[in-house]
Amino acid sequence: MSPLLPALRALTSFSPLAELPACDLDALATVLVAHGLAPIASWHCEQTRLGAGLPDRFRETLLGHYSGTVNDNVLRLVTLRNALKDVPGVPVVLLDGAAYVDWLYPHMAWRPVSDLRLAVRGAHGRRFADGIGRGMKLVSTGDEGRTATFSDGSVDVSLQEGLWRGAREDDALFARATPAPAFGPQAGRPAPEEGLLCAVGDLAGEALWAPLLRYLDLRELLRLPHDPALVKARADRAGLSRALYGASLLVAFFFPEVAEAAAAVRPALGAMERAAVEQVAEGARDPGKLRHLRGAEAAARLVVAPA
Repeated sequence: MSPLLPALRALTSFSPLAELPACDLDALATVLVAHGLAPIASWHCEQTRLGAGLPDRFRETLLGHYSGTVNDNVLRLVTLRNALKDVPGVPVVLLDGAAYVDWLYPHMAWRPVSDLRLAVRGAHGRRFADGIGRGMKLVSTGDEGRTATFSDGSVDVSLQEGLWRGAREDDALFARATPAPAFGPQAGRPAPEEGLLCAVGDLAGEALWAPLLRYLDLRELLRLPHDPALVKARADRAGLSRALYGASLLVAFFFPEVAEAAAAVRPALGAMERAAVEQVAEGARDPGKLRHLRGAEAAARLVVAPA
């Protein structure tokens, strides 16, 4: 186990420990920044006893990322909300950070919003493109028209039809979405089961070697009431079973408090599939390993990419 993992668990807990486990603070700061965890770690260092006695250089490194995340999140979410005012008749589902930040996290600054992503049905894509306002212009399309990116020059908004970028339209993602009225009368966020599958799809796209922030999202999604049988059945139909298997192993390793919930959604795989995915997951267990051999990520992606 990485010597940094106990400290990473402490600094990402929603009920932090009273003392930070001993570790190399310089290495810890580097990993927190690289994995998108600096904002939540900074909050704990400044607002709880966890930060008592920590050196100023460590706290100041994290505090800069915390302040930047607060400002960036406000800018991005306000930009998205205003842009969607001009497409009120198009149903959209918030994805990724835009969906997670005020759904899974008790503090807006704990989760960088980063990319703004939405799911939009293919039949509504043209109406969305014609209506979106606030200076947003179409800059690219891909995946045979199933993805698109709009930009106002400083903030991008990406569209997809399915559970991950490039996936085909997923009816349940839209039909089971719950309202997110702050973004408009037709805006929603995924149901927990679809939220889990979207998170797994994103992890698959990164060959499971994703920033720990994505496993933190998965941890919190697993805490929500959900139907494990439905998750597994939907994963099987979407070709996400291998990715779900590997992601469930890793989230349980990183955050043992959700090990039981992770096991409940872990699908059954054949012996050869299981061995291949477990090898990929084993290679992704060290959060301090920020570089991988050339070609290793591509090979891992072949194992866990949606079938």
